[in-house]
Amino acid sequence: MAVSRNDLETIRQLPLFQGLAPDALRSLVGGAEVLAYSKRAAIFEQGQRVTHFFAVLSGWVKLFRLRPDGTEVIIEVFGPGESFAEGAICMEGGYPVSAEQVEDGRLLAVPVADYIERLREDPELVVRTFASLAMNLKRLVSRIEIGSSLNSSQRVGAFLLHFCPPPRPGGGAVDVRLPYDKKLIANRLGMKPETFLRALASLRKHGVAVRGGSARIADLADLRRHVSPE
Repeated sequence: MAVSRNDLETIRQLPLFQGLAPDALRSLVGGAEVLAYSKRAAIFEQGQRVTHFFAVLSGWVKLFRLRPDGTEVIIEVFGPGESFAEGAICMEGGYPVSAEQVEDGRLLAVPVADYIERLREDPELVVRTFASLAMNLKRLVSRIEIGSSLNSSQRVGAFLLHFCPPPRPGGGAVDVRLPYDKKLIANRLGMKPETFLRALASLRKHGVAVRGGSARIADLADLRRHVSPE
């Protein structure tokens, strides 16, 4: 499927492509495709030859590795307006992780060979690529820091705050749509599902009520103090 005008607007917000002139952006993604994936569809597997990197136009994608016992370890989850696997474009050993669609969605698949040719021609694009990689590294470091310094209740609270919409004028309760199912959230936060559920229960005293796939935060300030007490 060709890249539509609406897709270009989403792609333009990616750190890789921000600030590019419309003609330059269209030229850069001219060889790319928009691919539709159903829930649980494999995008690529660990060790597979690197042919594309991707940008999420809709839905969510998880990157994961499997332990020897078959246990799945979530490395990261990416949503609309985020890119992934650009760090693998020069890896001879193939993709270092596997990628799977969490829910029905659409991805922009950018051919690596074409992109490398553009990198050779455009130093500014090289800088943008490094900036995107640095942003993903910062996210990973932040996750490691949160995982080592916060308890399970605080980690879940920080996760909810990350997905909070802007507060309403005058304050009040805020509704947060959980981006994916609770089991995946627990895995991403490095905890067992039962630990995640206990953490949610403990957040009730901080005004957090979860029902189905959404959470209501009665007092954002109280939850922020719980997550970052200092």
